[in-house]
Amino acid sequence: MSIPIVTRPIEDFAVAENSTSSSFNLLQNFDDPLTTGQIARFEFTDRLGSDGIANVLLFDQEEAGAPQTVANFLNYVRDDDYVNSFIHRSIPGFIVQGGGYIFDPESGITEVPADPAVVNEFSSQRSNTKGTIAMAKLGNDPNSATNQWFFNLGNNAENLDNQNEGFTVFGEVLGAEDFATVEAIADLPVRNLSSVSSAFSNLPVIIDDDNSSVGGDDLVLLNDVSLLQSDELELAVTGNSNPELVQASITTEGELVLNYAPNSSGVARITLQATDLLGDSVEDRFIVSVGDAQPDLDPQDSEVYRFLNTDTGVHLYTSSTNERDYILENLPNYINEGSAYISVDPFTGNPDPEKVYRFYNTDTGTHLYTTSEIEKEYVEDNLANFSLETESFFAFGEQQPGTVPVYRFYNIDTGAHFYTPTTIEKEYVEDNLPNYQAEGIAYYTFPVGE
Repeated sequence: MSIPIVTRPIEDFAVAENSTSSSFNLLQNFDDPLTTGQIARFEFTDRLGSDGIANVLLFDQEEAGAPQTVANFLNYVRDDDYVNSFIHRSIPGFIVQGGGYIFDPESGITEVPADPAVVNEFSSQRSNTKGTIAMAKLGNDPNSATNQWFFNLGNNAENLDNQNEGFTVFGEVLGAEDFATVEAIADLPVRNLSSVSSAFSNLPVIIDDDNSSVGGDDLVLLNDVSLLQSDELELAVTGNSNPELVQASITTEGELVLNYAPNSSGVARITLQATDLLGDSVEDRFIVSVGDAQPDLDPQDSEVYRFLNTDTGVHLYTSSTNERDYILENLPNYINEGSAYISVDPFTGNPDPEKVYRFYNTDTGTHLYTTSEIEKEYVEDNLANFSLETESFFAFGEQQPGTVPVYRFYNIDTGAHFYTPTTIEKEYVEDNLPNYQAEGIAYYTFPVGE
């Protein structure tokens, strides 16, 4: 779910021979838009067959995250309201739910005191997929979430994203070991103790003795929730075509430092990678020319994958294998239509390729792709519902030998755009879909198989 982005690509640049060094603050170039790196450590009873620990990355960052929901959750954490609470609902393959009830050896079962409800912050970009945590709420009241939360045991997006205005996802387990703790809870026997409380009709128990009463040994107790802070991104130099000319390193503060060999000239291709706490990565690449050297690079290619969103009827394009794999594993409403065309490698010289900027329409859930700096600036300055995600791949602004045009159409009914590199698809749209207006050629790429 949490995919890092390039917020400010490093442009190709040149330095004079015998320059000392260049530096870039990479925290201004990369970002995980969902989180600041804050982690909630759930410490369940260790009688689950696991260590009882589930570390959860909180989606607390403004804009793409759910900051009000996280703040509401943290109020309960800091007040120790969840200490000795227990998981009161378990539906295998669906969810395990807690945060509502406390067990005290002397007073028995009591309710966690509820603070005022939080405004619903559901977003389809924070979907109810496997391993995420979301807020529970009352039926037919989207803004009723208070103290209760649940872990999604599977991909519940089709259900929970589309009822009660969506259930707000505010975090995700960090890894397989953390999710194993949640699964260990889901594997426990379930008893119907609705005679005690209507909330306990699917109560997971560690000791299933068929008694009508429950005690501390029976329940999945949450001993504590503590908070940890981590760097939201791990930054690395993953490619350097000329390390003898340019030494590239990253400091612990996230600063990229380039040092140049004395009395030397040439070209170096630098590849940077930012990996988030959930293991997803994004790359940025640039060329640095030292002295009078000019890039003279052979073109390389990478596939641009096309997915059809069955909910919106609009395509998504990406050359990122990380994003492709995430979509395949977590978003069943996206159909993989294979490779659309071949992206131009950003290191290709003569002529220079252009970045294809990808914007996300927060109103419609669709994307806009453009190589035009003018259109990019217009969208950024005038269309607040469009957010720049990254440059998704590279293309040519003018036709080059071996390239094909990618045609762009505008759907006047939905406001979405459609792109195709094939004349057959282009002609079908022109002949059969009057609600699609031709907008000409968006850019030029290489065809698949060429």
